[in-house]
Amino acid sequence: MTDFICPTNEDQVRESIGDHIVMGKSLDIRTGGSLISLGSAMNTASTLSLKALNGVKLYEPEELVITLEPGVLLKDLKNLLKEYNQELKFEPPDLGPLLGNAPNLGTIGGIIGTNLSGPKRFMAGGARDYILGIQGISGYGQIFKAGGRVVKNVSGYDVSKLMCGSYGTLGAITEMTLKLAPKAQDEISLKIDDLDVNDAVSIMSAIAACPYEVSGLAHNPAKGTFIRIEGSTASLEERKAAIIKIIGKRSVSELEKEESEDQWRHIRDIAPLNPPKNLPLWKISVAASDVIDVINRHNPAFYFLDWAGGLLWMSTMDIPKIERGSFWLIRNAESPLDLPFNKTPDPLTDALSKRIKKAFDPKNILNPGRLGF
Repeated sequence: MTDFICPTNEDQVRESIGDHIVMGKSLDIRTGGSLISLGSAMNTASTLSLKALNGVKLYEPEELVITLEPGVLLKDLKNLLKEYNQELKFEPPDLGPLLGNAPNLGTIGGIIGTNLSGPKRFMAGGARDYILGIQGISGYGQIFKAGGRVVKNVSGYDVSKLMCGSYGTLGAITEMTLKLAPKAQDEISLKIDDLDVNDAVSIMSAIAACPYEVSGLAHNPAKGTFIRIEGSTASLEERKAAIIKIIGKRSVSELEKEESEDQWRHIRDIAPLNPPKNLPLWKISVAASDVIDVINRHNPAFYFLDWAGGLLWMSTMDIPKIERGSFWLIRNAESPLDLPFNKTPDPLTDALSKRIKKAFDPKNILNPGRLGF
């Protein structure tokens, strides 16, 4: 049985990691744990949970900057930002229910650690693009800092980006500073019925290339193709009319506000779309021009498209066959199969990843094997 360690401050995190370095024992680094099934299986001596580090250290609404600890719940963070009419522009998802956990247990540490982003990713950037600074404990048992609290301070910014999406393999994040965005004044969502996937990709690509600041483009074969426009109330009708012209002579309807919010939450969190549990679920990032070929090559039991066709969620027994892009195994089958978590990198990228791992964690005690090394 592994030890469970739940420090309440950064010094205790540093001490715990330092102790394991001395003992030569490995650590499972996590925050709340709702996303811990993402990644390859690990065999560690102890679990180090950062969920008790859950404070907001600094919030300057007028500067659109917030500094917080990893254990802050996403639902609490969203409620705080809502008071000031602000948001995380990359629209972080709650994948807990998809992975068999209760909703609203996700933390900002989990989102940053796995670099997860929602439907706005194709136009607003991903989680990694909103990190201004980061602080944590490396595999040397030392505190490190990178970046700062303002956009102009880019010192150490590459380290901040490395930590985002490192799945706890490079260090334990104890504090992060994020760039915020004003929440849009209003939004409109349109639905196009009866498009096959070829037409859906073609239309989404055309709309994504237009100058009308579309914030959501997704295609669900069972439900339709969805378009979201955000911004000032005064501009929405004009932009909607321009987009309808691009759509042409097809059946278009406008969603009611509540229906629109539910639909984009479903797209963001995937679980309400009901991918079959008896098949592996893959997340595949490819160029929209390649996505039809990937679908046809696998004939998946379930799929839907987000990010204007650049993101494919697909249920199939097969390891995705893609020439360009990346894939991740988000959920294995109910009877787990021996499958890789992500696409095997090319030799140069693999060698660089291992060098970075060794530079941050020379004894390989932090989440060893979670990313395949």
